[in-house]
Amino acid sequence: MRVNSLVRRTVGATLVAATVGAAGLLTAAPSSAVPLDTFPGEVVPNGTGESTAGWTGPSLASVAYADIGVPTSVMDSTGAQVGTFDGGSKALTYVGTPAGATQTFNLPAAALAQIDAGIVSANVSAYFGGTATSDDTFGLRVRFGQGGLRLLGTFGTAAERGNTAGFVPRSMTVPVPPGTRSVSIFLNGVRTGTTFDTYLDNISLRLQTPAAGALEVTHTSDASGPVTDGQVVNYTSTFTNTGEQPVAVDRALALSGLLDDADLVSGPTSANAALSVTDSGAGVHGVTGTLAPGQSVTVTYSVAVKAFASQGDHNLVTVVSEPANVPVGVPASCAGAPLCLENAAAETAAVPLISPAVAGVVAAVLAIGAGGYVMIRRRQAATS
Repeated sequence: MRVNSLVRRTVGATLVAATVGAAGLLTAAPSSAVPLDTFPGEVVPNGTGESTAGWTGPSLASVAYADIGVPTSVMDSTGAQVGTFDGGSKALTYVGTPAGATQTFNLPAAALAQIDAGIVSANVSAYFGGTATSDDTFGLRVRFGQGGLRLLGTFGTAAERGNTAGFVPRSMTVPVPPGTRSVSIFLNGVRTGTTFDTYLDNISLRLQTPAAGALEVTHTSDASGPVTDGQVVNYTSTFTNTGEQPVAVDRALALSGLLDDADLVSGPTSANAALSVTDSGAGVHGVTGTLAPGQSVTVTYSVAVKAFASQGDHNLVTVVSEPANVPVGVPASCAGAPLCLENAAAETAAVPLISPAVAGVVAAVLAIGAGGYVMIRRRQAATS
């Protein structure tokens, strides 16, 4: 069975730009994890290695790349260079005996509401590097507020970069606990020889939130062409949250263009309590509620087509829209309604054998004996 269908997606409560394909499918680009809307960008006050400002620790130092002979090359474990990074002119290291170093900073006030809602994560990253033979290591840990330490790792051995001079990037993404107001970054070093020859640069912490809730609406029926007297047509509107946060649903089913030509047999009924359907009158039913990420709920209803003579404009039109965009009166077609289905009603009429009123109309007649005839009923598409 061919099913007529239309789809529209929205992000949050705003309709996204869409394109219409040959099959009447409206689509939108999916969302992905995004920087925190209210405070995008770097949160660590000084993680670049250009100075030790903001760090506490007796032997942490900022040294020039020109003095250490280690390029800002990104290496893999075989020693092959796979890229470069912007390390500025200096990197962090230890001079003398390695000791602990700490930098503590507050999170931006604009991010606190989202943090307390439990929807913020932190991407922590850094570049660990050294000479071709150094097996000294840097350890990097992060503490959110007064919580436990989260270990990015202990890195810096020559084998990690294929026994070549250069750097290896490391990163992790961890949730920011609700209630967090500050973050501390802890460094520690382990020296294996007489000098410390491992380096650390571009320590970064960036806040991010999940993709916004994205509402996708699919509107379908099981009628693929003109409908006939008494035919039952089943409609399904499917509401799906394809995003990563809850999304509010506030839509209207406009059935006035349907109910002038058909009688409601059942529904509209929601398959899940997450969405409620209310009769707003004048053939309009509101669909409201909230969908969790990944949740999909259908609203179904069925109609029986009226006898042709009892119909209105002989065109079954049903629309899903935002409440402010409900068609006024009885829509004659889907013109101007992006999420709309329409089916013309086919007339079933007896064609008399001989009648001046049907001159020019050809009727098929079968003789069944002396003077007896059976008239073949014809079907013609209704015009409106």
